[in-house]
Amino acid sequence: MFDATGAFTKQFTPTAGGYLYYPSKKAGGKLVTVEEYEALAFNWQRVAGRRGTWRVAGLVALALLFWALVSSALAFPEWTDEIVIAACVAVLVSWIGWASYAPRRLVSGRPDIAPPRLITEVRREIRRMFNWPLIMFALFFTGAMFVAGLSSLPGTILNWAWAIGSGSLFATYLWTAFKKLTD
Repeated sequence: MFDATGAFTKQFTPTAGGYLYYPSKKAGGKLVTVEEYEALAFNWQRVAGRRGTWRVAGLVALALLFWALVSSALAFPEWTDEIVIAACVAVLVSWIGWASYAPRRLVSGRPDIAPPRLITEVRREIRRMFNWPLIMFALFFTGAMFVAGLSSLPGTILNWAWAIGSGSLFATYLWTAFKKLTD
């Protein structure tokens, strides 16, 4: 549904001598050579491509299975399960984060070869990375969560937190869909 590889490669604009990469919304374009771009794309494919995603899912499943066996054999307290899950999530987010910031680390200290882009252009490019199936799925899912959060009574703190969070996400995707239609 979400093309992580396509979203990564769309950050680079082909130009003479390589690719332009804008490390932030307000930064100017920096040159990335063809060889550097190919290495970045290859490494990102290893992390977030189809094989990388399955490999990570398999490793997480094995880690959780191993922990379930060890935890039940040694009778650890129940709260240790939450720590292991939080650790798996932290490792996963760190690994993906490290790979996604590789272009920024590569171009840090390089001079700008292109002026900064207009903020409206940057936002339009970000919206282009979201395809319609993803937006429709997110609208349906967050809308259903929002309705479920509002309809569940009594209104506990947890129910209100889910309702506010899912309502905020629903409004964000609704705005994204509207702006994508007007682009």
